[in-house]
Amino acid sequence: MSVVAAIDVGTNSVRLLVAKVSQDKVEPLAREVQVTRLGQGVDERRRLDSVAIDRTLSILTKFTALIPQGAPASIMATSAVRDAENGKEFAQLVKDRTGLTLQILSGLEEAELSFRGAAFSLQDAHLSDPITVVDIGGGSTEIYTGTSTGELLGGGSAQIGAVRLLERGRSDVVPILRPVVQKNLELCPQTLVAVGGTATSLAAIIQDLQTYNDEKVTGFSCSLDKLRKCSEKLGRLSLEERRQIPSLQAGREDVIVYGAAILVQVVELMGFSKFYTTSGDLLYGSLMSLS
Repeated sequence: MSVVAAIDVGTNSVRLLVAKVSQDKVEPLAREVQVTRLGQGVDERRRLDSVAIDRTLSILTKFTALIPQGAPASIMATSAVRDAENGKEFAQLVKDRTGLTLQILSGLEEAELSFRGAAFSLQDAHLSDPITVVDIGGGSTEIYTGTSTGELLGGGSAQIGAVRLLERGRSDVVPILRPVVQKNLELCPQTLVAVGGTATSLAAIIQDLQTYNDEKVTGFSCSLDKLRKCSEKLGRLSLEERRQIPSLQAGREDVIVYGAAILVQVVELMGFSKFYTTSGDLLYGSLMSLS
């Protein structure tokens, strides 16, 4: 097994995963996540905010210091950076600060990596093929279909995510989601899997976990009915009441309502009555390409 590391610079949070990776297993050695809200205001201004950049660079400095010396490492940016006019300037700042070259993923590349990570993490679950994986991020939602062995079939990215929807206020996300949903439906998926911070947070909340736990989130099966009820309950809670949910990461209390609303719409549009969740996502997909 080789030790590798990956960092995901997302719209809402920055995540680090250091792990031992073999052909059939990812053994996490270190996991870190910090909400930096890099993508705040990008939907409106199409620029990364200087204060958000400073927050993110500070966290990246801390995270890269945790990567074992000599371990292969990748650092990826998603929706906020690819949408921002100063995304390349940010990439240069990351290079200057950490020495790592930031890869700005396209929506399709993000969708494919998320699918690969999810399929790999659930390979022992024997899910029915084809499998569609939905990854709700801060700025975009990726939906991609393939097989349990990792074969890529097709999908794409929709320009709506939890932070973007929060900043826009409640709006109809169906017209934004429908084209990429239809592309996946044409592949006749038999199983739906949700990944990303929204999905894993909701899985922990629905199970009433007192502490977030990757193992209890991975492979969790949730009905659409339970998801709807959870989404509605979260919407009735105040911001302070959401902060008191033990398994919800600090900094997600405002966006979780919007992420849940998007996930409800995706499950409904895909025509599924249940879905699975997993902590294996974009980071897993990236680690596999490094090992």
